[in-house]
Amino acid sequence: MRGFAYEIFIYRPFLQKDPLSENQKITVHGEFFAHLQNPSTFPSYNDLSGPVDRWNFGFQNRIHLHRNTRFLAQLYTHDDGDKRTKFDWHFSLRQRLHENLVFIIGHDSNHDSDRESFLNGKSYFTNRNYLGIGIPYEENGFYIEPFTWFFHHSNQRGHLDLSGDELVQEYGLRIGIRPDKSFSVNIQILSQSEAYFSLGQALLADLILRIHVTPYFEISAGASIWKDIKESRLGQKQKFYKILWGIVVPF
Repeated sequence: MRGFAYEIFIYRPFLQKDPLSENQKITVHGEFFAHLQNPSTFPSYNDLSGPVDRWNFGFQNRIHLHRNTRFLAQLYTHDDGDKRTKFDWHFSLRQRLHENLVFIIGHDSNHDSDRESFLNGKSYFTNRNYLGIGIPYEENGFYIEPFTWFFHHSNQRGHLDLSGDELVQEYGLRIGIRPDKSFSVNIQILSQSEAYFSLGQALLADLILRIHVTPYFEISAGASIWKDIKESRLGQKQKFYKILWGIVVPF
């Protein structure tokens, strides 16, 4: 459950898939979620300023258009404990080209709710489009997917103080472990780079634990860190972290 518009990665191997193309009907799977971030140092606004991000609410929908084609939409809202500060949208289309190869098209957009962020004197909100590939492998409740995508538009910067150049690539690894239907471990590690196939300027890592209580209720806990890999041009090397506690209503 990262604090910005990236897809929440949750491994659900037992999810029934009902493709639109084969059954002539739309079946939407997904979840509503809410969680408290405490402790947390993640900021509230697009310019990475403001009070600490304390509460998150949102939903995620997955539509299986075909057995090899999935569309995902996600809304992720931020609250500082007093008011909503920001909301993030994520859309992605995953097309399976082979058993262990997927093509990804995505869009992320993050907007302040009650104020306006500025960068270099101009109004600033994160807006990015990308093309990528993933190499998934799944067997017996275990899932692993190295992935990368390339931005054909992005105004997101390469350091946490926003002094870097615009990002051109992100690459990372997803791991899901679900020994049975009652418990899952979900891990995502991602590097953000200003130059193609470089080490990157910032690193994000997420760990999410899910406990299945009933078919329509889960408990969620986890941790996230977002940190500079290299010192920025302003001589800073920052990091944000959070521990999250939440509930989920899958559907």
